[in-house]
Amino acid sequence: MKSKISILILALVATMGVQRAMAWGGHGHRISAYIAEQHLTPEAKAKCEHYLKHSLPYFASWMDYWRNIVPFREIHYWHTCTVDSNFVPVGKTGYPTRDAAYQTERILKEMGNGKYKNLPDSIVMVNLKVLVHMVPDMHCPSHTAYPRSLGKRVGPMLVKGTKYAMHKFWDASPHLLHPNWTVQRYAEAVDTYSPKKIKKIQKGTATKWGIDNAHTMEASYTLWDSGDEFTEIGEEQRKNIEEHTFMALAKGGYRLAAVLNTIFNE
Repeated sequence: MKSKISILILALVATMGVQRAMAWGGHGHRISAYIAEQHLTPEAKAKCEHYLKHSLPYFASWMDYWRNIVPFREIHYWHTCTVDSNFVPVGKTGYPTRDAAYQTERILKEMGNGKYKNLPDSIVMVNLKVLVHMVPDMHCPSHTAYPRSLGKRVGPMLVKGTKYAMHKFWDASPHLLHPNWTVQRYAEAVDTYSPKKIKKIQKGTATKWGIDNAHTMEASYTLWDSGDEFTEIGEEQRKNIEEHTFMALAKGGYRLAAVLNTIFNE
């Protein structure tokens, strides 16, 4: 029995190690979740606390920890948006449901307009954990997949001589930019949009957000040249990378708040 428990623990640790290389780092996810929490209506905040028994940042990386565990393996495919040549999210080839925008809209449809009350608490809880991670995740600059024909790619950034592929670099960017900032300090710097601008960001469906992200990510390919050393880049280049990161974290937080407010709007 002890050996089986040890094997399970090792498997979970291995899964946790893998997730850090596959999504916004935990720090980035907590930042977006924290921002979202500041923009919840009192009703939505109370409902989230009721079902989750904890804060949103606490579950910010839940999907990454559980994505390779057998009962939840399908959620492995819900962290990104795959777009067509018109930048419209379409899901992975042959699997249109394997898409963050699709799954966000599915959960909204199943739980909105008070329908969450007809679901078991356990289902509501899992759906909320998925949303807390998935909505910010689709805003990570490396979480849009383009058709091969568009040839969207950029070479690695070097960080103290170590190659960081685009995905790895953006995942780590919050920590790389300000390694000593707490989640709250980051939120103070990122959550600076006016109410009018926030409302504009929140407007539309998850599919429209996916289109917006695809265009935003396209712009990110111009922010560095392959082989640039992060510790040696100029102030303007660093500022552009920082602004791109801040915008992605903010949009993820604001749009997560919009989804939760919509679900629990009475």
